[in-house]
Amino acid sequence: MKRIRYRQKRYKPLLVREEALVDYKVHQSIVNNNLKGIRKDYGMFFTPEQIVDFMVNLIDVTEYTDKKDITILEPACGLAQFLVGIRRNQPALSKQAKLFGVEINQDIINYLTTVNIGGNIKIIRADYLLWQPGSSFDLVIGNPPYGIPSLSKHYPIKIDPDTKEKYKSLYETWYGKYNVYGAFIERSIKLLRAEGQLIFIVPPTFMILDEFRKLRAFLSQNGGTAIIYLGPGVFKPEADVSSVVLNFLKSDKFTSRLELLEYRDNKISTIKVNSHWQGEVVKFETDYTHTIESICSYRLADIYDLRISLRTPEIKHSPYIVKERPLREGGYLPLLNGRNLKCNKVIYNNLTGYWIKKAEVKKLGRYFSVPHIVVGLGFRGNGRVGAAIDERCYPWMGDVYHLLRKNDLFNLDFDLGDSEILDYLNSDYVRRYVKDVYREITYHLSITQLKNLPLPNKKEWREIRRKKIL
Repeated sequence: MKRIRYRQKRYKPLLVREEALVDYKVHQSIVNNNLKGIRKDYGMFFTPEQIVDFMVNLIDVTEYTDKKDITILEPACGLAQFLVGIRRNQPALSKQAKLFGVEINQDIINYLTTVNIGGNIKIIRADYLLWQPGSSFDLVIGNPPYGIPSLSKHYPIKIDPDTKEKYKSLYETWYGKYNVYGAFIERSIKLLRAEGQLIFIVPPTFMILDEFRKLRAFLSQNGGTAIIYLGPGVFKPEADVSSVVLNFLKSDKFTSRLELLEYRDNKISTIKVNSHWQGEVVKFETDYTHTIESICSYRLADIYDLRISLRTPEIKHSPYIVKERPLREGGYLPLLNGRNLKCNKVIYNNLTGYWIKKAEVKKLGRYFSVPHIVVGLGFRGNGRVGAAIDERCYPWMGDVYHLLRKNDLFNLDFDLGDSEILDYLNSDYVRRYVKDVYREITYHLSITQLKNLPLPNKKEWREIRRKKIL
């Protein structure tokens, strides 16, 4: 994009300087000791200072040289690290601009008062997703909260049902089990002035998951999107998640433009540029993935319908499930989960503690009554998909997909049998493809990723193995 000049600039290493480490430990101690419960309930993560500096240095300060009435906003500001970071790294801009932070929790605001953050930084107490400032901003920068909002113990951000319904009604990108950081992105873009800039550090899951399909379309329609991949480790040991920096320019001139970049060896390099992006899934690309995709004529979803097992909360509330070990096991089957699944092998032991009568298995899913391919979701670490055929037709629960062969005209010519499909899914070819395309974006395969997995016919599978392209 025109004013975000990545290639002309080398960046400071994302290494922890000694003085930064001291500051980090001091603030981390304060946060952990005094604000631990608050952080958990609001999805807060302390941003390492070197990451703050990296993001602040993405600000195109040349745009503000002759500009008056500059306004900068940090949503869910917590300790106002990014506003302080602007003071530290961009002192001229800091003096020119009015700096605003929005924070929902009064205890955190009280802490900011005790450390005398003051100056030209104004902290406003409000729920950012419901806040109505009455003005727009030139720059929005920060680290929004991550998590699905709910009062359920299974989700990290504690939001009551009425407030969640307000969020749903206000945000056009809200879809499915939406992660709150998506709403923060939408809200921030709507608060930007024309040609304004948004810089957020967020998980990369918005690049690929179905829950963010509306958000991706929204980004493509409102400006230019640059995604800088940082990878895992940014927030360790607090959180084992991958991170990206979203650098968005609100401009009619750059709609449908996507740049995927990567920070490595202290510089930003371009992976790909798409000038016609309409919000499709954002994948990494390598020569290897291009080769696999060029050989394979099919996708997995062309040949199979995909189903996912019921999750644990649904199993717990099912009237057909029993937790106690039946006195006569002959009439019952154990529920299996991902731990029962290995490459080319199903372990038919009860590792879940749940049982169901054989006669009622169909009530969990009719597909459990026929032999079919089951696929485990976990791949973080080595990229292995993990698939086997459930010959005994047992019931399953948890993060396991079920592949059901379609019987339509499109796949009549597809000649790879289920056993050959297993060889392919469990192969190093697929393992490398998954790792190259999705890196460490998620812990496990989503249904979208699995549906879009390239699938060869017999001739193409022979060609892949003959070329030895690994």
